[in-house]
Amino acid sequence: MSHAFAKDSRACAACVSWGGERAMSDDNTLVHVTRYSVEGECRTASSQDYRKVTKGYHTCAAWAPLPMLKKHGGRLDRQPVFATPAGAPASAAPAAPAVAVVAAPGAAVLEAEPPPCRSELLDIDKSQPAARVLYVYWRRVKQTRAMPLAREIDTAQIRESVSRLCLMEPVRGGEDFVYRACGRAIQRRLGQRPVPRLVSACHPPQAAERFNADLRACLEKGEPRSLLVRDDPMLPGVRFVELLLPLAGEDGRPACVLAYRHVPGG
Repeated sequence: MSHAFAKDSRACAACVSWGGERAMSDDNTLVHVTRYSVEGECRTASSQDYRKVTKGYHTCAAWAPLPMLKKHGGRLDRQPVFATPAGAPASAAPAAPAVAVVAAPGAAVLEAEPPPCRSELLDIDKSQPAARVLYVYWRRVKQTRAMPLAREIDTAQIRESVSRLCLMEPVRGGEDFVYRACGRAIQRRLGQRPVPRLVSACHPPQAAERFNADLRACLEKGEPRSLLVRDDPMLPGVRFVELLLPLAGEDGRPACVLAYRHVPGG
């Protein structure tokens, strides 16, 4: 092996969803590859490089560390540090030139409207490994029933997913949903503690309408839904995978939704 990537390098070679050849170091803090520019297929559905061949050193906003790297300190929130030329002070890095935009006198300044928040169905086997593990756990708990009871979900068995999980309960006949539990990664992205608030009170109108509609469809059909979400204000300009799993009440009828949202952080 001729090159090693650090646990928080944000390089494709250290990503959980990259398909190139690699090997872990003995202390599980490095990923070894045969060469710096080794290639592999991107398998992250929310990445702009999905199903493309990328270099080992490449990176993107959807990067997530291998489980053993994360266990040994690999972090999603650390930004990679780029070296400056030898002998040059750090402050000597060239800054992007500022461009002044001057509006004509009397002209109205129009702000571009953000693209609409939307989602599309995604095959579960094409979602992130963490979402697939959660889906397998849900199926194991439900056994031969249509869905498991909410009280049967043991978060100790799905520890890696807890920070991105929310428990959503319908109100007003499913017109809106309320947060009954919310993981830390989702709270950080929302910039607030949503429990026990309504979706319509925690998200912009369009994003709330989209999320409520997908939650409602999950409960009405009583089936899991894997989605690729685009242009959600929670992660502007970034796609992410959402997995919705219906849970039953004591009467066996659909009662709430366990929502996994694969956002950076954790």
